[in-house]
Amino acid sequence: MADAFSYRVKFTDIRVKPPKEDTERQKAAETRECHREGCDLAGSHPAPKPRGLEGVYWFCQAHAGEYNRNYDFFAGMSEAELAQFNEMARHGFRKTWKFGTGPMGKDKAAQAHDPRHWRGRDFFEENSAARKARRKEQQSAGVTNRALQELDLEPGATAVEIRTRYSEYIRKFHPDSNGGDRSTEHMLARVLRAGKTLKAAGMMKG
Repeated sequence: MADAFSYRVKFTDIRVKPPKEDTERQKAAETRECHREGCDLAGSHPAPKPRGLEGVYWFCQAHAGEYNRNYDFFAGMSEAELAQFNEMARHGFRKTWKFGTGPMGKDKAAQAHDPRHWRGRDFFEENSAARKARRKEQQSAGVTNRALQELDLEPGATAVEIRTRYSEYIRKFHPDSNGGDRSTEHMLARVLRAGKTLKAAGMMKG
C-alpha cells in the first residue's frame, strides 16, 4: 500500500511543483551530493574542513548548519599555537613590536624629526602616492575576492576554473535551464555581478 502522505500529482498543472527535497535530489544528481553520509540532497553550501585538511566540504542547508554549530576552530592546535593565538587576541590580532624596535624604534624616531634627514615635499608626495597605490590595490583585491566567494572559489582560482564555475552557475540558476524555477533568480544576479567584476579585472582571460 502506498504511503498516504507521499507526493502524487493527480492532474497536470504547471503550478504543481514537487517537494523541495525532490528538487534538491535532482540538483544533487546534476551537481554534487551533500558530504554527510546517507544524505542524497544537493551539497550547495561550503564548509571548511578541519585544521590540516585542504579544501571544503559541501553540505545541504540543514547539514551545513549542523556542521558549523559543532565546528571546533581550536581542534588540532598544539599548546604553543593556542598560546600564540591567545597572545595575539590580547592585542586584537594587530602587529606589535618590542619596546625600542619596529618602524620607529631606536634612532628612527629622532631621524624623522632631524632637519638633516628632511627631504621636503617629496617625502610626503612619495609616501602619499605609495599609500594611494597600496590602498587601491587592496580595494581591488577585496572586490575580486568577494566576487570569487560568490562563485564558491578560492582567491587563487585560475581563469579556467573561474570560467567553468561561472558557466556552471549560470546554467544552475537561470530559469531557462532549471525548469522555470524563478526562486534562484537572486543567486543568478549575484553570479552575473561576480562575473562582470572578474571580467573587468581580467581574471577570466587566458
